[in-house]
Amino acid sequence: MLAVTLAVFTNLAMFQALLPVQVAHSGGSKLEVGEATSFFSAATVACEVLTVFLATRIGMAYLLAAGALVIGVATLGYAMASDSIPALLALTAVRGGAFGVDVVTTSYLVAAYAAPSGRGRALGVYGLAVSLPATFGISLGLMIQSTLGPNLAFLLGAIPAVLAGGGFASVIRRSPPPAVTPPRIRFGALPPLLPVAATIVLMTMTYGVLLSFGPALVAADGAAAAPLLFLVFGIARAISRPVAGVLCDRLGSVPVSVASAVLLAAGCFVLVSWTGSAALVTAATLYGVGLGGISNAAYVAMLDRSDASSQALASATWSIAFDGGVAVGSATFAAIAEGVGLAGAAVLLPVVAGVASAVALGDWAFSRPRPTAN
Repeated sequence: MLAVTLAVFTNLAMFQALLPVQVAHSGGSKLEVGEATSFFSAATVACEVLTVFLATRIGMAYLLAAGALVIGVATLGYAMASDSIPALLALTAVRGGAFGVDVVTTSYLVAAYAAPSGRGRALGVYGLAVSLPATFGISLGLMIQSTLGPNLAFLLGAIPAVLAGGGFASVIRRSPPPAVTPPRIRFGALPPLLPVAATIVLMTMTYGVLLSFGPALVAADGAAAAPLLFLVFGIARAISRPVAGVLCDRLGSVPVSVASAVLLAAGCFVLVSWTGSAALVTAATLYGVGLGGISNAAYVAMLDRSDASSQALASATWSIAFDGGVAVGSATFAAIAEGVGLAGAAVLLPVVAGVASAVALGDWAFSRPRPTAN
């Protein structure tokens, strides 16, 4: 399962910033550049919802294998799309849907197999497998595109996903995976998850902006600025996820979420306020630690508020909030940037992140147990 996770998230990472750049090189407008991210995330959200219902009829492990195969095949299609923006966006939506299936199934299975007392650490290991591709994948995709052309990047992103998906399907056919508690759809379990979901949406709105417009925002710092930004961000995010998992088991998930939101907001402020390599590294580090921390802590918080049969709903809610925020953030920023320019729209980054910090702090205050009167 971790091998499939690495292959799928490497595919994700390689094209997060590459596709918006490719759309721009193909003559796309700022709105179409933003759509390269929002189409992917919108399809992801739709299939995350669908997966919750499919999981009551089809095993999560088989859904995971199918998602990996589809995301690999759709990536091969990019090579045939050439510079056709509609084709690029359509294939991006297919990849986004397949990714939605995989992100729900992987996170659900890790949570289902982990003991409750070690859930944070187990999800930290999973988070490391998710985040390691981001350490090199985004920068690798951009460098291959700029030096060797995008077709090689498409090939390198597709083959591991196809092999991992097919291999995993073969393994589970020969040796069925352990049984887990069958998921049930109980929307009465949703309200306690909503404050956490709101924090995730606001924080990942800024992530959608970074993926679509990060290279343009740091262009003044030189050609190497974008690869450096995503490399440092990826390292910080990868390291923070297992650390956040341990802290969740020791301190609780909600305080870790609050600290993560504050660090992410600080990273946004530095990114839009200062230029130069030192500011770039500082912003990427703060942002990466914050996003990595919230990715782990928010999911643990949702699981803590769910029973075993509602964990699929928690997994889908977490994934929908994450990817929905990316889609909304990239599309909204693109529309605003069309009117006021990138520099003017960038001011919104620390504002939105600051609101996320306030929501996380409010959730912590209301979720803490109240002292009882003697």
